Amino acid sequence: MEQAIEKHDEQIFLAKKAIKIADHLTYMTYPLVKDLKIIVSITENIYMAVANAMEAVLQYDRYYKRINPLAENFESRYQVFKEKCAPRYEFDRNDLSLVDELRALIKQHADSNMEFVRSDKLIICSPSFKMKTLDINAIKQYIIKTKKFVMKAEAALK
Repeated sequence: MEQAIEKHDEQIFLAKKAIKIADHLTYMTYPLVKDLKIIVSITENIYMAVANAMEAVLQYDRYYKRINPLAENFESRYQVFKEKCAPRYEFDRNDLSLVDELRALIKQHADSNMEFVRSDKLIICSPSFKMKTLDINAIKQYIIKTKKFVMKAEAALK
C-alpha cells in the first residue's frame, strides 16, 4: 500500500525537478551560450514536467480507486486524465491544450528530418515540410504555464 503513495509523490518530485531544469536552462544558461539548439532540451524538460505532473494525478486517483487500472501508452493515460481527472481537479481547457501542444512539439521534433536556426528562432521541419517555429519567448510562456500546471497537480494530491 505504501508504494503507491510514494509513486505519486515521486512523480510530482520529478515534475518539479524537470521544470526547475527548464527554468535554469532558459534564464541562466541560454543568455550565456546564446545557442538556440538548447531550446530542444528545454522543451523536453518542460514536457517531462507536464507528463510527470499528469502521471502523479493519475497515480493518486488510481491509489484511491477513483479510476481503473491504466494502460501503458501515453494516449490512453492522457484520455483518462482528460475525462476523469481534469474535471475533478479543475484542470481547464488551457491546461489540456498545453499538454497537447507540448506533445505535438516533441513528436514533430522526433519526426523531423531537418531543423535550423534563423533570426533568433529554431525552425523544425516535419517530413511533410510543415514548419514549427520556436523562440525563447515562446519557451518562457510554456514555462509559466507548466509551473501553474505542476502547482495544480501538486494541490490535487493534498
